Amino acid sequence: MIAMFWAGCREPSPAEGAALFGRHCARCHIAHPGQASPAPLLSGYFYRSPRPTVRDARSVIREGRRAMPPFGARLSAPEVDDLVAYLETLR
Repeated sequence: MIAMFWAGCREPSPAEGAALFGRHCARCHIAHPGQASPAPLLSGYFYRSPRPTVRDARSVIREGRRAMPPFGARLSAPEVDDLVAYLETLR
């Protein structure tokens, strides 16, 4: 509980991540099945085989992969954590 009072410490917010997803990711990635998507569908991201880790997700967001550009210069570390928290809610 005390750690929450340290500057910069906060719980990642799936709601903030959803808003970030809408602004930065949704034009290429579709969050839910049944919609056309030029990039991989992200529902069930953490349930794929092999299972990606939170570290993997952070790395892909920050550094990009294949046609996906890196977002490390555009998003802060807490924003990346929010995006990952949102991805964890997609089933």
